Amino acid sequence: MNALLIFNPAAGQGRPAEALEAARLAFSPFLREVVVTQGRGDAEAAARRAAECPGLFDAVLVAGGDGTLNEVLNGVLPPSSGSPRIGGGGGRHVLPVGLIPLGTRNVLARELGVPRGDMAAQAAVFERGRTRVLDLGRAGGQYFSLVAGFGFDAAVVREVALPVKELIGPAAYAFATLGALARYRSTRFHLTLDGQTISADAFLVLVANVSSYAFRQIRPAPFAAPDDGWLDICVFERAPTDKVGFVTQVLAVLARRHLRDPRVRYYRARRIEIMSDPPVQAQLDGDITGLTPLTMEVVPKALTVFVP
Repeated sequence: MNALLIFNPAAGQGRPAEALEAARLAFSPFLREVVVTQGRGDAEAAARRAAECPGLFDAVLVAGGDGTLNEVLNGVLPPSSGSPRIGGGGGRHVLPVGLIPLGTRNVLARELGVPRGDMAAQAAVFERGRTRVLDLGRAGGQYFSLVAGFGFDAAVVREVALPVKELIGPAAYAFATLGALARYRSTRFHLTLDGQTISADAFLVLVANVSSYAFRQIRPAPFAAPDDGWLDICVFERAPTDKVGFVTQVLAVLARRHLRDPRVRYYRARRIEIMSDPPVQAQLDGDITGLTPLTMEVVPKALTVFVP
């Protein structure tokens, strides 16, 4: 198998030179080329080049975090007007992806049980060749594998400075959460879910392709699965106690009791249109992407990933 390894030296808090050498050694029987990214967009460009060269590569290995993976899947998949073809046959062939988790969170790798911190074990997953075909979400022409967030969580992502994230890792999100909470106000959202419209004053709307959010113990969309053909929507409505109520809802998520709160509303849909007054920031897989309004849809069976 001829693989392209895309390595992000900025991912995680480890030693990039040592991690790169370990990856080269563990995956050496399969590597045709190695690309070390230098900045935003490099991973997507490398993945797109691989996808557009039929027969040159059989797979793409992603050594990095969730942001790197998001770039790669947007590179290997066709533009939003195209249709992914897992096995070829008349459309653009979508290269399967192998995960080498090096980032701060690595939500999809954790969700799929890909080992972390053991290059030999990760190479063994790739060598065995067992795969799983996943759905993706698509928002405004951009694919996402994890979650789209609107409102408060996008404000948190915007607050996280990259140098601080690289220095202290997950703690950066805790500090950013406190800063965003001090300033953020609830917003009037209008959601159209497969043709049915609902409205709510909310601090946060999540559209999830997987159950985990940021870390394994945080599961705001507990019924979401990346291969069920649906996107799960969780709306955190404004409580009478305003921000105190929202904090209570977040704590309930940690205790996995948030769906008992009548102001936390849960839906499933295949197509979602989100509007808000005023427009709010959106994030896809942890990266700021723009403002509402935005239309999203599930893309069934879009991506093949190597799994244990």
